Order: sequence, then C-alpha cells, then structure tokens
Amino acid sequence: MKPTYAIAILTTATLATALAVVPAQAAGEWTTTAGAQAFYGSYSGSTERDAITGYGAVVLANYLERGGFALGLNRTDIKMNPGTEDIGQNALFASGKLNFTPDGMAGSFTGRFDVHVIDNDDASNDTDGVKAYAPQVSYLSHDKRRYFDLGYARSNYRNDLDVNQYTPTVGFALNDGADWVQLRGWFIDPSNADRAQGKSSTSALEAKLTHWFVSNKPLGLDNVRLSALIGERIYAVDQDAGVVINLADIQRGGVSMGGEWKFGKSVSLLAILSRDNYRNATLSDDYSLTSGYLWLAFQW
Repeated sequence: MKPTYAIAILTTATLATALAVVPAQAAGEWTTTAGAQAFYGSYSGSTERDAITGYGAVVLANYLERGGFALGLNRTDIKMNPGTEDIGQNALFASGKLNFTPDGMAGSFTGRFDVHVIDNDDASNDTDGVKAYAPQVSYLSHDKRRYFDLGYARSNYRNDLDVNQYTPTVGFALNDGADWVQLRGWFIDPSNADRAQGKSSTSALEAKLTHWFVSNKPLGLDNVRLSALIGERIYAVDQDAGVVINLADIQRGGVSMGGEWKFGKSVSLLAILSRDNYRNATLSDDYSLTSGYLWLAFQW
C-alpha cells in the first residue's frame, strides 16, 4: 500500500506516524473522509512545560485517481510550569494534489502543495504568526510496491527566522503487500542559529513500518504501526502528519506505536502512543514528551 492523502493536525507535538499509511478506497467519483482527533501529552524533566492537549477536525476529498484536497483546523493548549505563561494555539492547514500518469511509465506521479498558518498567544511572538509552504513530488509504481518522494518546506517565523527543509523519502512493500516500510531523511537549515538553539542545520532519519492483518486480526486490529526517529531536527514540517513543529527546542529522537480498527467500510479508529526526546540548549534542559492520540474517521 502507498502512503495516501491523510492528515493529522497536531502542532507543537511530534506524531509523525499519524495517518501516514492508509489503504485507498473508492466510492463513486468522490471519496470524502471527515474526522475528529484528540491528543494529550505529559512532559517529564522539563523546567518550563507541564502538559499539552489538542483537538481538531479534518476533511479530505479525492476525485477518482486525479487529485484531491484537505482542510484542517486544530486547537492546542500547552500548560506551563509555575512562573511561565500558558500558551494557546490555533493552526489552519490546507493542501491540494494532482496525479499524473505519463505514457510508458511504470507508475504515476503526484504533485502536492501544503500551506500552514499558525496563530498563538506566545508572549515572545517567536512561535506566533508562523506560515509554512511545503511542495512535494512523489512517484508510486503501478503495482503499489515502490514509492519515492522529494519534499521541500519553507517556514517563515517572526523575529528574523526562516527555515528551509528537504525530505527525500523511499517506501516499499514486503510480504505480498502486507507490510509497508518507509524511510525518510530530514535535512533542516534555519537561517538564524541564535533562534535555533545554536544550530545552523540539523539532520535525522525516520523509519516507519505498517503491517496489515489479512485474516487473523488480534483484538480486531486492521493494522499496526511502528515509527522511530534518530538524529536531530528542529522546526520540522511533517507532510505525512500535516504538522508544523514550531517548538523552539531540538527533537533528539523518538518512537511511537499505534493500531487502527475498521468498523464496516466507512468508520475507522486510530490510536497512537509516542515518546519523544527534546533538548533546550539555552537552559541545558533535557526532557521528554509522552503522549497519546486518537483519530475517529468517517468515509463516504
């Protein structure tokens, strides 16, 4: 299976596996998915942050095999430790894609363009008024066993900071399509190291595995998902999850696991548990975020 057009809007959290790989279905000319999501996370070892909550809604629509669009809105609230003001944030996401199948090619190409707009009450204004633009070109073989993409993102922050990001990706199917493996490189270049924990560049490697159950489905699960990130990244834009991580700390690896249940042909429930590690170099503060995520979707 290919990674299809599926979005989770959870800014300031790192849930890169959310809806990254979903089996494509067709129902008439248009296939529409509407979903609601909720998120809770607890920080451990942070001198500033205590907990984070989020909720939102997403609508995705695909027209035959030609293209589609997505719209999402999310609310995130960060509870800070005493002495630091809490932060509330709204994030808007819009995306469009077009598919192309050139003659003589053994697969199809997809051009996609995402736009993120973030508004919050951060007193410093460093994470407020963020705009990110993320084009991507991808290729999927006709047998849906090989996938490649090249993504780029340009993020504009207030107070003298722009961020360029490059994300080459490869995906492939194993075991007659029962398993999907995806590997992605993250190469991020902030324009102002003083606004990026002293970093002028970061790099990381992310690996994801999705396994579909064909006949024997433990606990009724349709599929399970595992993800791991090694290396460092800051101010990342995750096109699988529809996320702008405008947190001004360095992510230093993370893992997640999740499962999805299908109820008939039109309802699904996804649950994910994650643990991510961060460092605030200014405060010499190493901490972690343990989080849970739920996504309930309806398709017609």
